[in-house]
Amino acid sequence: MISKKTMFKLSTHRSLLLTMLASWFMLFAGAPDVHSQNGGDTLFVDLDEAMAIARAQNPTLEVARLDIESAELGIQEVRSSYLPSFNISGSYNRNIKRPVIFLPDDSPFGPGGVIEVGAENSFMGVLSTEMPLLNLGLNRSLRVARTEKTLAGEQFRGSKLELDYNVQLAFFDVLLAKESMQVMRKSFANATENLQRTRRMYEQGTVAEYDLIRAEVQAENLRPGVMQAENAYEVALNYLKALIGVEGTQPLAIHGNLSDMTVTRISDFNVQDADRSLQQNTELAQMSLQLDLVSQQKETARAGGLPMLNLAGNYQYQTEANHFRFGDYQWVETFSAGLRLTIPLFNGFAVRQQTRQLEIARDQIRLQKHFLEDNLNIQLDNILKNMMVAMEQTTNARNNVRMAERGFEIAKTRYETGQGTLMELNDSEVSLTQARFNLLQAKYDILQAKAEYDKFIGENKPL
Repeated sequence: MISKKTMFKLSTHRSLLLTMLASWFMLFAGAPDVHSQNGGDTLFVDLDEAMAIARAQNPTLEVARLDIESAELGIQEVRSSYLPSFNISGSYNRNIKRPVIFLPDDSPFGPGGVIEVGAENSFMGVLSTEMPLLNLGLNRSLRVARTEKTLAGEQFRGSKLELDYNVQLAFFDVLLAKESMQVMRKSFANATENLQRTRRMYEQGTVAEYDLIRAEVQAENLRPGVMQAENAYEVALNYLKALIGVEGTQPLAIHGNLSDMTVTRISDFNVQDADRSLQQNTELAQMSLQLDLVSQQKETARAGGLPMLNLAGNYQYQTEANHFRFGDYQWVETFSAGLRLTIPLFNGFAVRQQTRQLEIARDQIRLQKHFLEDNLNIQLDNILKNMMVAMEQTTNARNNVRMAERGFEIAKTRYETGQGTLMELNDSEVSLTQARFNLLQAKYDILQAKAEYDKFIGENKPL
């Protein structure tokens, strides 16, 4: 039976997916072995395939993609303002009291005369057109729209980085849960083999009944651990399925293991020479674009107080009559074209206040960007340090596994020959399990740090 001291050591072995066996036992539920699935119905994926499926089906990424389309339409909307606008209007007026003209005192029609003009019915059709010739506000609005599209594109890239990071962590969690399950099964197999060995020795009279009882308790204590490790694997797998958009009823199995994945991800990566530039960091890039956007919005607001010059045209088709015999109407056409200059003089200081608000927003973003940059540099240093520690731990853990395996074989031989005790054998088996978990954890830490590093420097994993 595993001692309380040994179980405490096992429970303190941290994992980002689990905290060793104790955390696995508390957090997860129910899992069949992936190899028991029907191979014809099971979807087998590796990391790249999982990321490709997630990119194709993730709704957050689709929302970000639609933002780019919306921003492009915004550009087209501003560009359309450069084109001529045409408007048609029509009117009918019934002059119940017709308009009049007041004559001067020296009029030949008599002093203080009044003459009625027009007819009872008035019809008018108007075609008007206008096109901007000089409009600095419109030019700057186009710059704003283009920057908004660039920002939407960067947000889309940031969504892909975040999605890739989450999928990678979920994939690594599945690998960790799967290999941890295998470690538990090996531990249970060792305990079962030890029970059979102890039973034979008890039947031969070479060990006491106490050893047999203890071996039986040891094996039975590990049985729930195996089941709970299998549960942990299934939960991790279900989370990955939900993240990449695979239906819950679709059996899913993954290709790969932590060892091969670690070698692949860091084979050409040197921590000491790692790129520490944050120029492609999506958070900084988005904040820089937001800073540009606010500055451009400020210039657009200022342009609202500048003169505007438009080309204008007006065509009218009208008539007046005292009857509704349309065939007898006399229609008259008039056409005019010219330039319209608009010079804003006073708008209640609205432009000044709006400009000041945008200046404050710009200063706020500058401060936030400076703070973010310092914070990201610190986090990046911590990521690289964690990766170096994990690499060293991997080397040490690999050596410990070899020594623990050797120690377990020696303890097994000593127990079989009567030179060792069952307690020694149990302790060596627990040490071996602990060493295997330590190795899995170190490999997982390397993969997690590398995924976080790629996200920080803004590197999308190519598919």
